[in-house]
Amino acid sequence: MNREMDEFVAYHMGLVTHFIHNTHSHKLSDYDVTRAQAKALYLLSRFGDLTQSELQKRLYIKASTMNGIVESMLKKDLIIRSLSQTDRRTKVISLTASGAELEEKLWLEIINLEKDLMEGFSKEEQSLIISWLKRMKTNLEEKSLKKSKEKEGETE
Repeated sequence: MNREMDEFVAYHMGLVTHFIHNTHSHKLSDYDVTRAQAKALYLLSRFGDLTQSELQKRLYIKASTMNGIVESMLKKDLIIRSLSQTDRRTKVISLTASGAELEEKLWLEIINLEKDLMEGFSKEEQSLIISWLKRMKTNLEEKSLKKSKEKEGETE
C-alpha cells in the first residue's frame, strides 16, 4: 500500500491553512489582536449587534473561550457588552468606534492576503476553488451533525 500524504486534499489544505494562519497572525500582531478577536470584529461589523451566544456560535467556539475573547476585547475598548432589553440574562455585544475603525484596517489586510493567495488564478478558477471548498465544508458539517445526533441518542 502506497502511503503518500501528497496525494490527499486534506494534507494540502492543511499546509495552505498553516501558511494563511501564520501570515494572518503576523499581520494581526501589528494591531495587537488575535485571529479570534479579528473574526469577532468582522462578524459584529457585518451583522451588527449580536448576543454573546450568537457570536459564539458563529465563531464555532466554546462559551469559556468566548468569555476570554470578550474580556480581552472589552479591555482594548473594541466592544461594549450590555444586557438585552428583552431578556436581562442575555448579553449583547456591540462594536465601539475604535473597534469599527480597527475592523476596517483588518479588512484591508484580508484583501491583501487574498490577493497574495489567489495570485496566478483566473476569476473562474477562484470561483471553482470557493465552490469546492464550500462543498467540502458542507460534507463535513453534515457528517459532524449526524455524529452529534447519534451521540445524543446514546446518552438519552
